[in-house]
Amino acid sequence: MTYRNWLANPRTRLDVTAGLVDGILTALTLAAGRLLRPGAEVSAGFVFRIAVATALTTLFVFFVAHYAELRAELSRAERQLSLLTRGTLAAGQLGKRALREAATGSMIAAGCGLLGASAPVALCLLFPASHGMAIVAAIAMLGILGAILGRSLHSSAVLWSAAIMGGGAVLTWLGVKLAIVG
Repeated sequence: MTYRNWLANPRTRLDVTAGLVDGILTALTLAAGRLLRPGAEVSAGFVFRIAVATALTTLFVFFVAHYAELRAELSRAERQLSLLTRGTLAAGQLGKRALREAATGSMIAAGCGLLGASAPVALCLLFPASHGMAIVAAIAMLGILGAILGRSLHSSAVLWSAAIMGGGAVLTWLGVKLAIVG
């Protein structure tokens, strides 16, 4: 399977896109309070903690969502086949495959979440004098993802970009107000 075919798969595209967006948004929410506070220091450990927290929550949420959806598909198939015993399909090879697919999808999403969370915050290590650059870079990354989504969905790249960037701005403001990691 080529990279293009792999990314064309709607499930994989969901894992990659949602993982990246979730990572960036979570990083903005958690770190904005510190990043915009004058004189605040950002260390590699801080970047690591934000990225790992994001990846682990993404891993758990995506695994539960994927596995629940795949099990629901098996249940629907059992009803359509008029199987008398519930859980027959899930107990066999199809159930094991659903578990593997859920694990794979959640790991892809978590990896993308790790990347999405660490990339903008890591800019603070490269440019310690301007932590605000991390916020701008994160919102710009969201804009690029929005434009790609808009184009791939044959919709307005500008509207998708603006909507996702707006969400990023709102979560940044919320992150500053909450000062979760201050």
